[in-house]
Amino acid sequence: MAQVQAQPAVIVRQMLEGLFAHGVEALDGHPGMTDLRKIFPVLKEGIPDLTIELRKQVVEGDQVASFWILRGTHRGPLFGIPASGRAVEFQNLSIAKVEDGKVVQYNSETGWLSFLTQVGALPRP
Repeated sequence: MAQVQAQPAVIVRQMLEGLFAHGVEALDGHPGMTDLRKIFPVLKEGIPDLTIELRKQVVEGDQVASFWILRGTHRGPLFGIPASGRAVEFQNLSIAKVEDGKVVQYNSETGWLSFLTQVGALPRP
């Protein structure tokens, strides 16, 4: 009996939700996630209660574009910025390539300008 493969969007969603729930081990088996594997512990140190909410996904073949909202409290140092204690909410847009049930390429842009403004590292416009 042939095994049914999950749709690319489901694979991406489950992988990233697993990352936030269980840590970088959720990225095992996804060879395209090396950069996120390195940066995620840094993010969790600076924003220990960091959560992610999927707002939208668009699939075209093996490519999955996802729009995420990240929320948490800036309780630790992050990229040289001391803890502010402020609640933050910023966005992320990612494009993942899925092959054989695995994320083999992952690119994302995060709304760091919004984060820096919210924690007081940059003046509000």
